[in-house]
Amino acid sequence: MPLTCEPLHASPQLDLSWVRANGSARFARHTHDEYVLGANLSGHEQIWLDGHELEVPPGQVTLYNPLAVQASEFAEGGVEYISLHLSTDAMSQVIGDNNLRSTTQPPSFEQGILHHPALFSALLELAQAPDDQREQALLLVLAQLLEQPSKSPGEHSVAIANSLALMRAHLDLRLELDQLAQAAGLSKYHFVRCFKKATGLAPLQYHMQLRLIEARRRLRIGLHPRDVALDLGFYDQSHFITAYRRVHGVTPQCYAATRMNSR
Repeated sequence: MPLTCEPLHASPQLDLSWVRANGSARFARHTHDEYVLGANLSGHEQIWLDGHELEVPPGQVTLYNPLAVQASEFAEGGVEYISLHLSTDAMSQVIGDNNLRSTTQPPSFEQGILHHPALFSALLELAQAPDDQREQALLLVLAQLLEQPSKSPGEHSVAIANSLALMRAHLDLRLELDQLAQAAGLSKYHFVRCFKKATGLAPLQYHMQLRLIEARRRLRIGLHPRDVALDLGFYDQSHFITAYRRVHGVTPQCYAATRMNSR
């Protein structure tokens, strides 16, 4: 198998897995609405982020902010890593409950490859923690993560946010470029240019990513793949399966089955 994923814990707040991938596995440009952290245990991963190609050696951590566009390929010898998807709600709750920042809004970190031994060790401990110690282990991960510097907003951040709000409100249909540009208050030319610069994807492709994120969320809570595809406006099962596997590395049916077994 090009990629195998062993679920360690799944809940609305986090998704923790032990992943093994060989050289034929790859993830095309995609995004998630959570923080995504990886601890590379062995092998080399090649990632694309913010227009740059970077190599992730063993012992390093990768960090992606919510909705960051990323891509990755794996070395022929194979790669093994811990993957943590952490919701923005979980981050905001910890910040608010402990008065860690002046706002409870989830922060945007400087992302990419981190040489951070303490965060790496915390992720490994989280993966190995028994059920009764998982909350403690997660708090230790968050303590290390919140030490990372925050990232400032980019060009036309309000315009991009407005277009993203429209995308999120209409995950069940295909939006037109005119609609998105109008929501952003920009010409189509300036909108496409700024959106691609800010996210790494063109607007219509990005909207597809958001629909697949919502599909993953619905599968995680136990909805049937057929119903998910229908409710999110995919014109047939084949289209949904192909799009989902291209982004998440597995079919919707496989993802739903592994999460059911995990529960």
